[in-house]
Amino acid sequence: MENNLMVRDIVRIVTFKIIAMLFLILVFGEVKAQKDTVSILHITDLHVIFNPEAYIEEMMVYRQKKDYHLGEGRLREFLSTVPATTKSDMVVATGDLIDFFESEVGDGSILDIQTRQFSKLLDEYDVPIHLTMGNHETFTFEWDDSLEYKLLHHQYHTGKARALWIRNLEDFKNGTYYSKKLEVGKTQYKLIFLDDSFYEFKDDDDTDVPYISKPQEYWLENELNASQDDVEIIFMHIPFGAKVSEKNAFYKVLQKHPSCKLVVAGHHHKDIIRSYPNDKDGFVQVQTAALVNSVENWRLIKLTDDRILVTETGNRSASEVVISLD
Repeated sequence: MENNLMVRDIVRIVTFKIIAMLFLILVFGEVKAQKDTVSILHITDLHVIFNPEAYIEEMMVYRQKKDYHLGEGRLREFLSTVPATTKSDMVVATGDLIDFFESEVGDGSILDIQTRQFSKLLDEYDVPIHLTMGNHETFTFEWDDSLEYKLLHHQYHTGKARALWIRNLEDFKNGTYYSKKLEVGKTQYKLIFLDDSFYEFKDDDDTDVPYISKPQEYWLENELNASQDDVEIIFMHIPFGAKVSEKNAFYKVLQKHPSCKLVVAGHHHKDIIRSYPNDKDGFVQVQTAALVNSVENWRLIKLTDDRILVTETGNRSASEVVISLD
């Protein structure tokens, strides 16, 4: 009798689990189904300046001429509205997140609060966001009253700048370049985030821009070689130009890997789309205008099982770029 009761209980439990699973399939399509579309919001060139009153007044007047005093407000407005209205899965910001990482103040000392303040701002929003370094993330600002253009900048403290970003931002906890994998339907995507932020080479230095360090170059090639089945998308700040030097080792790496379909960048504060050849169909490079100039300067990148779609700037439905994965 007791054995019969145990059997009945087991049958009830199994039956309940089957019914529950069938219910989930009817409602949601399938249990633990892979998303058939992943939507990424691209923004770039935010040029946020925190606590402008702490810096030399004339210096801040220079930045206001470019609307950079509006950077924080426009980023906050974007994060509060656009990810929700576009139903995006994540945001990617490709550099010039802040206007400088450190700057001279009135008494001649250097203040380096911008990186920490940017991290605190992101913590206020429940929006998945990934970042790349831009040249302004490693800029030191100085002031020279004796010059006609008094605001000076350099990248001599790039090591210090990168250390601050690594300490303060989760994305950079293992370094300022990294990758993430996504599965969309049956397609494996790899998002690769590069650090091509250094660009102030001397006149007699023939290094071609965009530039990534040799260790990063080797790491990139290893990431591109890691799988024969995935599709790679690269996010970086400084783009390839209309003509790329034959000496650019970074570009040569991408030419050898037709699985890299899209490069997403910023830097020029303009909407620009260019195509580049590689060993097969080539890749497309997309640049988006600066968010600091308008909250509507964003693009939606939609990843599906068989294509990549990139919308017009500020438009969530009109595709300007369609890349077939066939």
